[in-house]
Amino acid sequence: MNEPKYRESDTAFWAAHRLRPREHDVRLAATGTRVRIQELGEGPPILFLHGSQSAGSAWAPLLEHLHDFRFLVPDLPGAGASEPFEVRASSLDSYASRLVGDLLDGVGLDRAHVVASSFGGHVALRSAASDPGRFHRLVLMGCPALAPGETHPPFMRMLSNPIVRRLVAALPPSKRVDRSIFRQLGHGASLDAGYVSPAFLTWNLELQRHTDTHAHDAAMIADLVAAGARPRLGGDVLGSVSVRTLFLWGKNDPFGDESVARSVVQAMPKAELTLLPEAGHLPWLDDPRGVAQRVHAYLSRAVPGEDGMRL
Repeated sequence: MNEPKYRESDTAFWAAHRLRPREHDVRLAATGTRVRIQELGEGPPILFLHGSQSAGSAWAPLLEHLHDFRFLVPDLPGAGASEPFEVRASSLDSYASRLVGDLLDGVGLDRAHVVASSFGGHVALRSAASDPGRFHRLVLMGCPALAPGETHPPFMRMLSNPIVRRLVAALPPSKRVDRSIFRQLGHGASLDAGYVSPAFLTWNLELQRHTDTHAHDAAMIADLVAAGARPRLGGDVLGSVSVRTLFLWGKNDPFGDESVARSVVQAMPKAELTLLPEAGHLPWLDDPRGVAQRVHAYLSRAVPGEDGMRL
């Protein structure tokens, strides 16, 4: 890992989106792991949870267009500039159930809105089921990891093979492979049209070159895929989430189609669904301004009788 080089590219990425976060480290109570948190803005707090093989800065294209809130953007353990922590199928439940609370304790907050994607969405749902008092509202981008009915794109199935995983780890990062993966994530049309931020694509390559993020998370993905149904988000978890939740789900999400989206939402007592016709698994990459507007509207919307945190 070459942390100085990664931090240099990270700073340039934020600057390309006209943002300059301040940062500090917190120590998670449950695991003892040091986690970097970047912060921007003022107002009601939002905690952002990224997906696997990524890091907190992936939210920069969205945050450029989102205002009136305080953004808390951690690199989850093993990602970006945070310390590693081994997550496997056998420990996922206890790890995920405490993570939101531990992160908020680290910054001295009782509650916050949470915006999450992919593996971060899995973490958010398990935390919300076990510790709902730490949440105001929840926005989930795309299919949360290990949702009922989820499928896996080819590159994830390949990572479950240890020989392939070692071969992939030995190869230098390349733009061609990266673009292939993002096509598998449902972003092909946006790549062809130039909608995906070029700065994001450059940053993602630098994340691979200068951190252990991809190798760390590849091992976790392999174990979770091999474990099959054991760590999935069953109806017992989804039905226990009493937090008001908005799903922004791309119709091109390869992890789950519209029928998967509707079944997940129907299992939750206070969830609603917005399908995004031109979006993939990470919908803010396809339309950062439009997704930011939807997030802002949902988190600032008044609901009669709700003890919420609004603008």
